[in-house]
Amino acid sequence: MKYTALEKGLAAQLHCVDSVSQSDATTIATEVHFPQQGLIYTENIICGTIMALGTSRRERAAPDVRKTTMYCLNTQESRLCASLLNRLQGASCALAVLFFCAGFSSCSTTHYKARADREVYEIIEGKSAHVVGMTDEFSIEESPEDDVLAGLPHTGTAELALGESRAADEGAAVLSLEQALRLAVSNSRTFQNQKERLYLSALSLTLDRYRYTPIFSGGVSGDYARSTTDILENTDLSKALASGNAIIDDLEALTGTQADLLNAYAAVVEAAGDVAGLTGTESEIVSNRSTSGQTRVGVDWLLKGGGRVALDLTSNFLRFLAGDSGTFTSSVLSGSLTQPLLRGAGSKVAAERLTQAERNVLYALREYSRFRKRFAVQVCSAYYGVLQDLDTVRNNWNSYQNLQRNAERERNFAVEGRSTLASVGRQESAVLNADNRWTNSVRNYREGLDEFKILLGLSTQAAIVLDNDELPALREAGLKHPTIPMEDAVAVAFNARLDLYNVREETEDAARLVDVAANALLPDVNLVADASLRSSGEDNAQQLDFRRTNWNAGLDVDLPFDRKSERNSYRRTLIAYERARRELSLAEDGISLEVRSAWRNLESARRNYLIAQKSVELNLRRVEEQELLAELGQGSALDQVDAQNNLTESQNGLTSSLINHTLARLQFWLDMGILYIKENGQWEEIADDYQRES
Repeated sequence: MKYTALEKGLAAQLHCVDSVSQSDATTIATEVHFPQQGLIYTENIICGTIMALGTSRRERAAPDVRKTTMYCLNTQESRLCASLLNRLQGASCALAVLFFCAGFSSCSTTHYKARADREVYEIIEGKSAHVVGMTDEFSIEESPEDDVLAGLPHTGTAELALGESRAADEGAAVLSLEQALRLAVSNSRTFQNQKERLYLSALSLTLDRYRYTPIFSGGVSGDYARSTTDILENTDLSKALASGNAIIDDLEALTGTQADLLNAYAAVVEAAGDVAGLTGTESEIVSNRSTSGQTRVGVDWLLKGGGRVALDLTSNFLRFLAGDSGTFTSSVLSGSLTQPLLRGAGSKVAAERLTQAERNVLYALREYSRFRKRFAVQVCSAYYGVLQDLDTVRNNWNSYQNLQRNAERERNFAVEGRSTLASVGRQESAVLNADNRWTNSVRNYREGLDEFKILLGLSTQAAIVLDNDELPALREAGLKHPTIPMEDAVAVAFNARLDLYNVREETEDAARLVDVAANALLPDVNLVADASLRSSGEDNAQQLDFRRTNWNAGLDVDLPFDRKSERNSYRRTLIAYERARRELSLAEDGISLEVRSAWRNLESARRNYLIAQKSVELNLRRVEEQELLAELGQGSALDQVDAQNNLTESQNGLTSSLINHTLARLQFWLDMGILYIKENGQWEEIADDYQRES
């Protein structure tokens, strides 16, 4: 068996004691030296061995030495196990935190979306009471695209007047005006964009409100540190020789060996160690490991009066895993207060951003409410426009058919010698022109229908047609003409137009900003105060010692020497205020012009409708007269063509004038600000006596 030099030296040192044989000394030396562990306990073991050899009985010496050695080893192993357990526990905590963060992030997006929706809808609901005509329900959730046409009736055979394109209308869904308005509100892309614009305005307000609430924060940090240090120590043999020299006198008394002999032996061993390089000093690398952590919880509160309050609690933790062992913990509670006394003081100045954000949501609500009115008029106008195009197709188709019959009759008369070729040519030319007008009218109808589909948020491939009963119902109802005087209508508009309310209040905003800019010219005078207290002791983080409170208070003054930027801002706000006043005056004049123009358009549409009615009656009589004359062979081709064309034009004009009057009436209500829209997008009819009262 091979032994290391250290084991041999230790065995020689033990053998110098008479009660320990050479074999036992070698056995003990190999048992107490554990180079594979990187742990040298030579000095402790020799001391334990010498104490154990105080008796002259060899039977007791070796077991006591082994016991002492095993005790030292077990003690170190216990430390290693404890250190390893602490590391495993720390790793388990870190893994638990990672799993918690991963699990939280998986559901946080849905949670945040739901909370944002709830806050925004509460804001809109709370402010809707201040906007006349605003709906009670509001949501930006879109309807499923597969269900938008569900439950609608479908057509059978399409009209012959549509020619070859009528196959596209067979089996299509039939949309009434009310259904079209409801579909537009729930499915239109333009309408959805307006709802989202209102939502985003209220969403911005949630952040501004949040800034004026206590804002909590917290965090945890931790790290693991390792460092090394070089330590010079005597070799094991030097330590053993030093220990032996210190107890030579005691050994002389115990064994009877002369001290000079023992000293000489020690000198020989030391000289041998010097030659072998086993004495002197050696460098040992000592590893220091530690873990540290910090937890922080704080709250920051921005007050509407301009002040700010902050509280913060910080706890620190430090534990050494190797080297200088120990655990150190501490806590610090600190707070601060800042309150402006001049510049930036007062809610009108400090909370200006919040005030403006609140008003911006109100403006957005009014804009959205007015958009709903304009959108309803737009959908109604497009709906009736498509019906008008279809009615034009029917009228042109009927004219085309009548002219074909007239041309056929004229050709027969020419064969009999009762008509000339010029008359036949005139009739055939009229047929060609009618065919051209009918073809173009079909194209216009198809394009108008596709544009209407896009307005509703449908694809151009969607199979829909408009309800043919809407136009007859509109004719049957006749004109609903308001009788309110023009000046009264203007007065109503000044009190009911939501956009005018916005312009007025924007002028107030400009005036308020002048005061804010003037406040910025004042000197900074701030009241400041802060306090802090710490925990007592090195390992007592949970006990704050209020006797060790530190605090201070004072004033922070900044004289207004540098105010060039603030001066320029103040001047800009003065100009902006004057501009806002001019904008208000312009808006009032613009609204007055819009109402007057709408009133005149309505009057003109009424007269045009009455004229169109008389024109249709007149041209019907002309066509009937020309038909009778033609049957008798006394009519002229020119008169027949003119009568038929004039009848078609007058019929188209009657439909157009009826629709124009309906739209002019809606536009008149819209310009007055009294067009109110229901949840389904349908407008509320306004009685004539209600308008007089307004």
